[in-house]
Amino acid sequence: MYITKILNNSLVLAKDNKGNETILMGKGLGHNHSVGYELKKDEIEKIFVLHDETMKKNIIQLASEIDEVYFNIAQTIIYYAITKYNMKLMNHIYLALTDHIAFAVKRFKSNITIENHYLSEIKDFNPNEYDIGKYTLKIINESLGLQLPKEEIANIAGHFINAQQDNPYSEKNKKISKIIKDILEIIHYHFAIIYNEESFYYRRFLAHLKAFAQRFLNEQVNKEQVDFIYEQVRNNCRTEYECIKKIKTYVYNEYSRNLPIQEELYLMIHIHKILGELNETS
Repeated sequence: MYITKILNNSLVLAKDNKGNETILMGKGLGHNHSVGYELKKDEIEKIFVLHDETMKKNIIQLASEIDEVYFNIAQTIIYYAITKYNMKLMNHIYLALTDHIAFAVKRFKSNITIENHYLSEIKDFNPNEYDIGKYTLKIINESLGLQLPKEEIANIAGHFINAQQDNPYSEKNKKISKIIKDILEIIHYHFAIIYNEESFYYRRFLAHLKAFAQRFLNEQVNKEQVDFIYEQVRNNCRTEYECIKKIKTYVYNEYSRNLPIQEELYLMIHIHKILGELNETS
C-alpha cells in the first residue's frame, strides 16, 4: 500500500500493488508520511474499501471538514467497545461515529440540545452500549474539556446497537421498547406530567412495563383472579382509569388484542403511585 493523497493526519488515500484504491486510517499516518510512501501493515489501523466514487467523495469531504481530533476520539471509543465487549462492528461506525461526535460538539457549543426519550430503555435493555455512551462523554470531556448532556449517551449507544454485525438488539426487544415508550407517552400527555426518572416508583413502573410487554408479546395470560380488587381500585382511581382506557385503545389498535384486566389493575396502581409521588414533590 502506498499513499496517493493525504486527507488529514489520520486518514490517507492509498493504492495497493493491483491499483485498487482504499482509504486508510491510523494515528499519524498523514502527519508522519508523504505521498508515495509505502505503508507497513502495523501502521494501518483500519482499511476502507471504496466500493464506488460516491463513497470516496463522502469520506474525502468528511476528512476535509472535520478536525482530526474527532477521528481520534472515535477510534478510542471503538477500540474500547471491541476490547471490552468483543463487539464485531461494521466499517461504517468509524465514519458515522466521527461525524456524530463532531456535530454533537458543534450543537453543544451552540446551546442546542436534542432530547432522546430512549435513555432509560437503552440503560435497561442495552447496558453494554449504554456504558460505551457514558465512556464517550468521559473521553470527550478529557479530550476537549466539554461535558456533553446525558442525552448523548443514548445517541452514541444507538450507533453501536446498529453497527453490530451480530446485532443483539432483536426485533422482540424493539417491540418491547416500543410498547414501553408508547405507554409512557400516553400517560405523560394524559396527565401533563414530567417523570422523575430517578424515583423509586418510576423505576419500579418501568420494570413492570418491561415484564408486561414480555408477557403480552409472548401471549402469556396472568391467571390471577382480581375481579373484586379491580372494581375497588377502579372506583378509587377514576382519573387513572380514564388514562387506562386510552392505553386499552392503543393496545387494541396496535395489536388487535384486548388489554387483560389484570394488567389494567396493575397499571392503575403504578400510575396512582407515580402521580402521588409527583404531587408530594410539587
